[in-house]
Parts: sequence; structure tokens; C-alpha cells
Amino acid sequence: MSGTHIAIKRAFEARRKNQDALQALYVEAEGRDLTAEEQGKEDAIVAELRDLSEREIELVDLSEKEARAAEYFAASASAGVGEGQREENEKRHLGEVLKGIALGEERQARIELRDDVALVAGTATDGAELVETELSRSLVDFLQEGVGALQANARVIMTSSGNPITVPTVASHSTVALEGETDTIARSAPQFGTVQLDAYKYAVLVQASRELLEDSAFPFVPFVIEQATDEISRLISAQLTTGSGTGQPQGIDLATTNTATSAAVGAWTADELVDVYHGIVSRYRSNAVWMLNDSTVQAFRKLKDGDGQYLWQPGMAAGVPDMLFGKRVVTDNDVMALGTGNESVIFGDLRRAYTVRIVGGMDVARSDDFAFDTDLVTWRFVARADGALVDENAVVIGSNA
Repeated sequence: MSGTHIAIKRAFEARRKNQDALQALYVEAEGRDLTAEEQGKEDAIVAELRDLSEREIELVDLSEKEARAAEYFAASASAGVGEGQREENEKRHLGEVLKGIALGEERQARIELRDDVALVAGTATDGAELVETELSRSLVDFLQEGVGALQANARVIMTSSGNPITVPTVASHSTVALEGETDTIARSAPQFGTVQLDAYKYAVLVQASRELLEDSAFPFVPFVIEQATDEISRLISAQLTTGSGTGQPQGIDLATTNTATSAAVGAWTADELVDVYHGIVSRYRSNAVWMLNDSTVQAFRKLKDGDGQYLWQPGMAAGVPDMLFGKRVVTDNDVMALGTGNESVIFGDLRRAYTVRIVGGMDVARSDDFAFDTDLVTWRFVARADGALVDENAVVIGSNA
């Protein structure tokens, strides 16, 4: 067993141990509020569970990448590659490790991470073709891993240009009636509308001195790529969840009018969550997911049904998601936390309910000439995206009283 597999096993065992401790704490406090000391223990256990879950995901990803790397280098060795080609292979593998593989799917192209040229858009010999194709596709994968709506399986439309596009929306479905043998069959057509998807631009310039690049032992270029992409992902994720629709995407939260409301201020009971669950029809529930703020997840872990059984179903194996009413939970801190009047719960089949448009992947370019007078190297990151609700019947918003 490899070191990574041992680490996965230990993290999983530690998570189960913490889950048992948390359940024991709640059982001990049955029928009363937690004391201040118990509340402190609960907070510590929940924080540890969150860290362990994140660690498990990282280790599972690393294990997959190690396996792919072993296969790749074994194939290279059998083919008798030379030392120069082997170095190129290692560079490509480094790019894979940095960007990851979205949802376990195969990569479209290997990454050749180069820092020996000025990546200037429009100059093919300087690496522009590398940036605009292979690296761009990999960064789209990274974007998908960091955006809550995409983790919840919202439909994605990839376009090569940013011209506005129109997509149909569903307002209502046909009403079917039971008719007699000679009755006139009633007419009932589904009602459609349209929504325009634009291409809002998210961009940043990152600069570094040449001394930092040449003298630092820290792998600065991979760090620049990862942190810039992560920050763009954060902003896109926030606006796909809560965007106003004016000058920015139409967020899932603000666009949805199908709602259920809790009776208590800033809280949910198990029965009220059942109402949220049934706020969409069964054909949408089969692929539905929950989108919740992390603080809401913490509160929902304590909910029980009428028999005293916890509603929360922790993942029973490494990499397996937690469940609520048998449906996957996506943690998205752009969803409102529990609070008076807050829309703190999103539940639905996001693949049918919400469409995300991404234009041409993410463009990344490097220039050694942009800040020539200050001897700074400049990277430019640009992503264009939009999102809109297309079927309100497929999602319900839970709002606190």
C-alpha cells in the first residue's frame, strides 16, 4: 500500500471517529441545549470533520494522479525515450498535478508548462498557441472544481465567441386531464420564454519582479496560475449563486421565485426541510442536490426525524459525499447563512434549472514587455461567463422567517 493510500485510510478513520464523537455528544445532550463546554467541543469536532473531508478529497486526487503518472512514465520507459524527452514529460505531468482533473474525467490534452518564453497573445512562436488551447482547457477544469453551481451539475454551454445567445426557458408544463371516450380533449401547451446569456469578463493582471522569478526557490509560476484561477473562480461562483442579473449573471438564489419558508426565525426543522424537498416534483428530485452554506451544514447535522435518527448521512467511504434525505450536499458559502429573512437553502436539479455559459475557456498570457521599464513580468488572466435560470420548476429556495 502506498503512502498516499495509507494517508487516505487514516484520514477516513479519523473522520469516522469524529463523527461518532459528535453523535455521542448529541445523544448525551438529548432533550436539552448544549452547555458552553459542549458547544466548544461541537465546534472543534465540526471544524476537524471539515478539514478531514477536504484532506480526503486532496489525497484521493493525489492518488489518482500518482497512478496516472506511473502509467505514463512506464509507457515512456518502454518506448525508450531519451533524457530530454523525459524532462518534457515531467513538465507535462507537473502541469497536470497543478490543474487537476475535473470530476475524475480524462484530460483533453497534456500541459506543457513553460517559463522560458514570453507568452504574448498573437505570437505563435512565443507560445500563444499553447496558452490558448491546452492550458486554457485545463484551467476550465480548475474553474469547474471551484464554482458551486458547477459542482451542483448546472448545465454548461461552451462557446467560442462572446456574442449574446438566447436560450429557451420553461414557465409551465402542459396540464393533462382524464377524458371520457367521446369528450373533447382539452388543449394545454407548455409555456416558454427566453433569456439572453452574455459574456461578462472576469480578469486580473499579476506581476512579479524578474529577481523573484530567477532567485526564488519557490515554484512561483505554478502558484501564480493556481491562485489567480482560484480567485476568478470565487467571484464567478458568487455571482452564479447570488448575482443580480444586471451587469452580472442572474444568480440561482435571486432568480428563483419557487420558495418554502421556515416558521422559526433563522432555523429549520426536519419537517420544514421535508416541505423544501417536496417543493419540486418527483421527476426533478431524482437528480436534485442541496446547496448550503457551511454554517448551515453544521446546523443540519443535528437534525433528527420523529424516531430520533439523524437526517444527515455522512459519506461512508473516502470521497463519497454527505447526504441529506438521500441527496448529495454541495457546500457553497455564497449561499446565505441561516438568519432572519435569509434564503439559506437551495434544492433542485440544477442541470435542468440553471445554465452556465463559458466563453472559450480561460485565456492566460504572459508578457515580458508590458512593464519593460520596471522589469516586471506580467500575467493576464481573463475568463468570460454568464448564467441564468431556465426552468424554475426544477429548483426551490428555502427562506427563513
